Amino acid sequence: MLLILGTSEILLNFYETDEKQCPRCNQTGVTFRVVQTYFHVFGLPICPLQKYTGISCDQCNYTNDNVANEMSILLERESRVPLYFYSGVIIFSVIVIAVALILIL
Repeated sequence: MLLILGTSEILLNFYETDEKQCPRCNQTGVTFRVVQTYFHVFGLPICPLQKYTGISCDQCNYTNDNVANEMSILLERESRVPLYFYSGVIIFSVIVIAVALILIL
C-alpha cells in the first residue's frame, strides 16, 4: 500500500509594522509572517507541528525565517491554527467509532 505522507507549510497571518527596524538596513517598516507546519497523509492535514515567525524587509529584501523575540512570540499566540488542521484526526476518530459501534451492535 502506497502512503503519501509528509509535512507542509501554510501562511497563517502576516503583520506589517513600523515599530521594528530591519536588522540589516535599520529601516522601519518590516513584515512579520507567521507560518504553520503540519503533518499530512494524502494531502489531508493530520496535526500541526511547528509554528514559527519570519521577518522580511521591503527596502533591502532581507528575510529571516526563524525570528525569536518578544514580538514574534506575541504574534504566534495571536495567530490561531485553523480547525481543519485536525481534520485527519477527526475523520479517523469517526471511522473508529463507527466500526466499534457496528461491531457492538
